[in-house]
Amino acid sequence: MNEAAKIDRNLNQREKQRIRTRAKILDVALTTFAAKGFEGATLRDIAAEADVNHALIKYHFNSKDNLWKEAVRFLFERMEEELAVDAKEEARLSELERLKNAIRRYVRYCARHPEHARIMVQESIRDGKRLDWAVEKFIGPQHADARPAFLRHKRKGLWPEVQDISITYILVAASQMIFVLAPEIRRLYGVDTLSDEVVDAHAEAIIELFFNHKVEDN
Repeated sequence: MNEAAKIDRNLNQREKQRIRTRAKILDVALTTFAAKGFEGATLRDIAAEADVNHALIKYHFNSKDNLWKEAVRFLFERMEEELAVDAKEEARLSELERLKNAIRRYVRYCARHPEHARIMVQESIRDGKRLDWAVEKFIGPQHADARPAFLRHKRKGLWPEVQDISITYILVAASQMIFVLAPEIRRLYGVDTLSDEVVDAHAEAIIELFFNHKVEDN
């Protein structure tokens, strides 16, 4: 291997390591912000948990506020990736079955990442600029993108005849809270809500509650 190729390979390795380190910091930041809140979390806490030098976080993200924003950006990008579907497979299903599968995917996502709900609940309670930023950048566009399909489903009678905001947040809360409150449930019932068996059963319970009166559409 010539020197130019060696340099190129070393640069690629360094870039891959930089990307891995950044992703690890963001993942740890999400867990820490979810557990301690923005005010309670410190860059030193996050550095220690991620096993990196505190200065490295400052180098990558500059400030705690910017780290929070980048972590939340990472969170929503990961959500979009994990909820993506195979369009060809979905096209073979009825609209009702596609909707049920969307709920299954969302419930499994909530189980894998309970920090998502914890962070958003914290910021909604605080009702400040970080929530404004998240709503403008991610939550608002996400809801707007989902709106046409939601209205189509409602016209077809797939959703109950109640106000739209109630359907949306009943579904969101039902999908998230069993995992957000996993420690409480474990103490009360001795059940690990994050186990695959419980997660899948919970998704089916939500589907049963919403759609047990529905028949397959043509």
